[in-house]
Amino acid sequence: MIPVEVSEQRLMGMLRAAGLPQKASYTPGEVQAILSVSDRTFWRLVAAYERDPETGQPTRPCSLDSYMLRRSRRVRFDELVEFLRRNNTYERVNGVDSRQMGLF
Repeated sequence: MIPVEVSEQRLMGMLRAAGLPQKASYTPGEVQAILSVSDRTFWRLVAAYERDPETGQPTRPCSLDSYMLRRSRRVRFDELVEFLRRNNTYERVNGVDSRQMGLF
């Protein structure tokens, strides 16, 4: 698994590209700008989040944990770091190996 520091640096670069400061949590619009996803994709990521009761980890790597603050949904900075970490690791572990493509 990749170190957390690498994911944090990657997120910091994404924040600079989106023109946003580092803060504790982000609104849906800010998360969409950071991850370069549409409104619909953001809500699918949030809806797909479910925690495994045994491990405490998300059942799907490509999902986002969020919480409600009054009437607004928020995503924590730490969750964005973990999201990047989970998805980078998932792609490396479960991705197609270039050596396998010769079999088809």
